[in-house]
Amino acid sequence: MKQVNLADIRKHYVDSEERLPRHAAAVLVPLVEQDGEVYLLFQVRAKTLRSQPGEIAFPGGRIDGGELPKAAAVRETVEELNVSASEIEVIGTLEPLVTPNRSIIYPYLGILHATDFNPSPAEVDHVFLVSLTELMTSKPIKGDMEWRIRPGKEVPTERMANREAYLDRTYTVTEHFYEHGDYLIWGLTAKILRQFLAQLTRD
Repeated sequence: MKQVNLADIRKHYVDSEERLPRHAAAVLVPLVEQDGEVYLLFQVRAKTLRSQPGEIAFPGGRIDGGELPKAAAVRETVEELNVSASEIEVIGTLEPLVTPNRSIIYPYLGILHATDFNPSPAEVDHVFLVSLTELMTSKPIKGDMEWRIRPGKEVPTERMANREAYLDRTYTVTEHFYEHGDYLIWGLTAKILRQFLAQLTRD
């Protein structure tokens, strides 16, 4: 193997740009106005999906190569709700979230100007609306979830400094659960929702 110098490294990276993480995703937090009242639209994922079937989520999904996060959020909403891009007005951004498997989700706040929703049955079982007033005045259930880290057999733990801290470690995270009739909104969807509600309250 030839020796690598700084000129070689500079040449290799001359055309590089900032890259999104490989498993980055984007979602839209959709606002709908009906009869002068503002609602949030949630969708129940199709029960035939391999990933998170039947769970409550906002429209969204993986960001394609070369695609910007906002464009991905709009594209996924178009595909999942069968609306046109012209019926989606993106009005703001929320803070990205890091998932337990270290992927990143970029949430956007948008207004849906569509009056009828006919979601794709391959991806969405059905959608439902919850008034913003209800969400802002409701008190979510709080509960602790534990995440456990256990190194695999291949990890050279005997050579790690402070290895006792990593041999079998448990992290406790407080989760919030929002109830709406028989629906229970939790997980990453609840985290995004909570961030949005906190911003409204703070402002």
